[in-house]
Amino acid sequence: MDTLFDHLFHLLGENKLLYHTVLGGLIGVTVMAAGKIMKFFLNTVGRTLIKKTNNDLDDKILEIIIGRIIAISGVSGLYLGIKELQQGLGSSHTGLLTVIEYSHHILYIAAALILTSVVTRLAKTLITHALKNAADKNELINTSITPLVNRVAAFVVFLFAIIVVLDHFGQNITSVVTLLGAGSLALGLAAQDTISNMISGFIIMLDRPFRIGDRIKIPTGEVGDIFEIGLRSTKILDFDNNLIIVPNNELIKTRVVNYGYPAGEIGVTVDVGVAYGTNVEQVKKLLINIAANHPIVLKTPPPDAFLMSLDDWALQFRLVCRVASFRDQFLTAEQLRVKAYEELMRSGIEIPFPQQIVHYKPVHGTDALQITSKRKKISRQNRRSDR
Repeated sequence: MDTLFDHLFHLLGENKLLYHTVLGGLIGVTVMAAGKIMKFFLNTVGRTLIKKTNNDLDDKILEIIIGRIIAISGVSGLYLGIKELQQGLGSSHTGLLTVIEYSHHILYIAAALILTSVVTRLAKTLITHALKNAADKNELINTSITPLVNRVAAFVVFLFAIIVVLDHFGQNITSVVTLLGAGSLALGLAAQDTISNMISGFIIMLDRPFRIGDRIKIPTGEVGDIFEIGLRSTKILDFDNNLIIVPNNELIKTRVVNYGYPAGEIGVTVDVGVAYGTNVEQVKKLLINIAANHPIVLKTPPPDAFLMSLDDWALQFRLVCRVASFRDQFLTAEQLRVKAYEELMRSGIEIPFPQQIVHYKPVHGTDALQITSKRKKISRQNRRSDR
């Protein structure tokens, strides 16, 4: 046995190519085996330790590592094995050296892609977890910005990976960075409006002037519920079930009325006109009782009624109350109007029509003669024009 091993070591020592080939194979197999062992260790001991924690962040990180550890160890083992084999080749093996060189580059790119994928997924997991915890503690932070932050993080990681790969192949990174800067400037000028809307969308997600489900009124007069807040535009669903798409840049620069924030309570007003001569206190009491007996109207603050104006033909009253949600505003107002009409009719209180009193003053003497003369003159002119 000793003679066999001595003969083998002697043979390896004399044959440099065979030596590096065997050594490269051992390195590759060792690295791959280490990956297998590491995966088994993480699947057993690692999962047992992680189950003792209260959050699921470490579980997600472990899943990402376990899912890629075999690929990383396999590519790394092949890369190191081929690199060791390359040292044993002489200058006479030109063709084989070329193949090994290309294989070396391909494996390096594959390793870079795998590591980039792992780092990107880890960054997204950490960012999502951090923003979720921050949103739970601070309402000003909106979790809807998570996709945007994840995209930015992924872009940064991918750009860094490209720079590392280019540096490995001996490319001038300075020129690449300069080219990227010039391209970014040109792209920024070409897509100025789009970038402005995206920045405005980011500000809306941070500032949260409105949220999904809120009812808002925009300066053009349209009222609707927030359906979606995107990076470029905000979508509003109006009462006719039409989707109004408004660029975020316009919403940032203008006044927006939010009916759903900070609380869902909203006022309901009903205007009623009654005839002159009606008892004011009787009408106010009647309107307050109608609102107080409505099942949706809030008891606090209590409903109230006011005499708003003395119009040409009626006394104008206004009933003011509140409901818990802006979604009940329209229907509640309509029900209160119907009930007010029925109660006013039942109480014998008149709801007058618009009317005007015209006083006729007779004309006598010279004024009457002048008016008659003018009428005759106009009549003759009309007959001539007909001819």
